[in-house]
Amino acid sequence: MFRKILDFFTSISPREKIGKVKFFNRKKGYGFIETENLEDDVFVHVTNLEDQISKGDRVAFEVKSSSKGLEARNVRLINA
Repeated sequence: MFRKILDFFTSISPREKIGKVKFFNRKKGYGFIETENLEDDVFVHVTNLEDQISKGDRVAFEVKSSSKGLEARNVRLINA
């Protein structure tokens, strides 16, 4: 039962992308996420994090287009 509840809360929604944190500077509050299905890396700002992230972490996130390019929103860690 607990496993089903855990799976429900950690599942990936169809709107989300999966990626790996390529770079994140905690001091400056920004970084980039690389994905398999997008050509360019996606910018991420500390204000759009649900979990604390570090280089190499696997994350799920939504992508929004901004005037400066692609931006990750609602970034959260996922299991490996």
